[in-house]
Amino acid sequence: MIRLSDYALADIMDYPLPSFTEQKRLMYRPTHRDVVHVYHQLNEHVFGNSLRVPKIEVQSHCRKYWGQCSGEIYLQRTGSFCHIRMMDKWFCPQWMVTILAHEMSHQYQWDVIGPERSADGRDHLMSHGPSFFTFRDELSAVNIPLKTAHSQRKWFKYQDLFKT
Repeated sequence: MIRLSDYALADIMDYPLPSFTEQKRLMYRPTHRDVVHVYHQLNEHVFGNSLRVPKIEVQSHCRKYWGQCSGEIYLQRTGSFCHIRMMDKWFCPQWMVTILAHEMSHQYQWDVIGPERSADGRDHLMSHGPSFFTFRDELSAVNIPLKTAHSQRKWFKYQDLFKT
């Protein structure tokens, strides 16, 4: 099984997909170290190191979502106002990287754009609006689509994250 901490971001996205049977069993199980490694890779290559590493949890009890970024009112010890939770079972490493990039886009909205909005007298924002897509081109350049949702059915039909 692939350990993401051993690979660069481009290599992860180009890694061969497991068989359909393995994918449907959710056989890819990243460690916390793997998720943090990918976070650092994305932050460096896509977000220009503009994000502070938030509290990141890899957990099995997030059945209703693949990943979640929640914005906090108070600054965390990590220097971020966010908390990212990621599922611990995935179809393939590429799917996990894509979802983490999605959650990091929300973190960018909250941690970077949020203070700018506050200075203008507006509330922080975490949505799928225009500011969410700030890094769409940079992510696409490293073969990561930025979408508001991913369809499992389309994934198993096309095996292409850009069509899901």
